Amino acid sequence: MVINLYENITLENDRIRLLPMQLSHAEELQAINHDSIWTYMLFQATTEETMREWIQSAIDLRGEMNTIPFVVVLKSTGEVVGSTRIQHIDYERQSCEIGASWFGTKAQRTFINSDSKFLLLEYCFEVLNLMRVQVRADERNERSNKAIERIGFTKEGIIRKERALHGVPRNLIIYSIIDDEWPEVKKNLLIKQQSYMMETPSTIVS
Repeated sequence: MVINLYENITLENDRIRLLPMQLSHAEELQAINHDSIWTYMLFQATTEETMREWIQSAIDLRGEMNTIPFVVVLKSTGEVVGSTRIQHIDYERQSCEIGASWFGTKAQRTFINSDSKFLLLEYCFEVLNLMRVQVRADERNERSNKAIERIGFTKEGIIRKERALHGVPRNLIIYSIIDDEWPEVKKNLLIKQQSYMMETPSTIVS
């Protein structure tokens, strides 16, 4: 019997907790869902039914041991505020991707994205001992792209007309952080986390 260690991974700091995604989270995720979240996503989980399908797909991929999906919980209130995952884990190439990240509207533009990315990157580089972590983003998604760059990812290039997304050709930007860069990125993220301390976590989500 193969034990899937990915099913029990929890990451946390003082403000947020990343819990293993379960089907039981469907109702909480749907409660913070909004159509705009899925504009640049491949899948459209805009209803509770499709949300359950999206979660089940992530769980199935976890069963294949190449994806670790999480829900993001605000510790001060216990509320689910979003979702993120480590995916396309490739131990031979020592690489992976962070993706499928989204947050409810009240959690957007707060410390929650930065904190969650920090926890994921720390796990990838310091526990999984990978040498490359990448993120992919639609070129049109300017807000997401700026957030990725603020984290410390380097823009590597653009795959032109990577696919037709919902009938419209899209250009896909590839970002990455490599192990040599992680210590400096980590230091800068820790400084940013301190600047976010003025925010009151309990007031972010109501």
